[in-house]
Amino acid sequence: MSIGSPWKRTSTRLVYENPWIRVREDQVITPTGSPGIYGVVECRIATGIVALTDDLHVYLVGQYRYPTETYSWEIPEGGAHDGEAALVAAKRELREEAGLTATDWQPLGGEIHLSNCFTSERGYLFVARGLSQGAAQPDDTEALEIRTVPFLDSVKMVETGEIVDSLTIIAILRTARMLGV
Repeated sequence: MSIGSPWKRTSTRLVYENPWIRVREDQVITPTGSPGIYGVVECRIATGIVALTDDLHVYLVGQYRYPTETYSWEIPEGGAHDGEAALVAAKRELREEAGLTATDWQPLGGEIHLSNCFTSERGYLFVARGLSQGAAQPDDTEALEIRTVPFLDSVKMVETGEIVDSLTIIAILRTARMLGV
């Protein structure tokens, strides 16, 4: 069932913008009829890739995440450029972060909404197989460590809280279900 918006936007203004996000503040009439404001963070499409080897190892990327001030193990991830399709962005990100190309790409479900209470960010996940190794070319904002682990170890990392990144958790658990493990 689809329900129309009970919110009414009366105006909007751009508060902040950089190459990765835009922040806007909307003047609204709330579902109860009261005036209010709503802040929205607009982001690029997010992509995540479960890169699986023939012997069911998965590539993980380790990096320091500035907003949470923590080191994080994740699948290769990244954002699409304006107008770039999610699969095209995923292929580019896998090559940039891990130096990998793949011959077989499979979507892992449909669109995912990440923190939809304050951001418009949408994510798309893929499984990549038929991997070939090349040279990684990370962005200058990325200091990455790459490692492979047995896929079942990545599931344990999710279960024990060693992996906390939402795209990674969803992708690993969806892949586990797909593989029947």
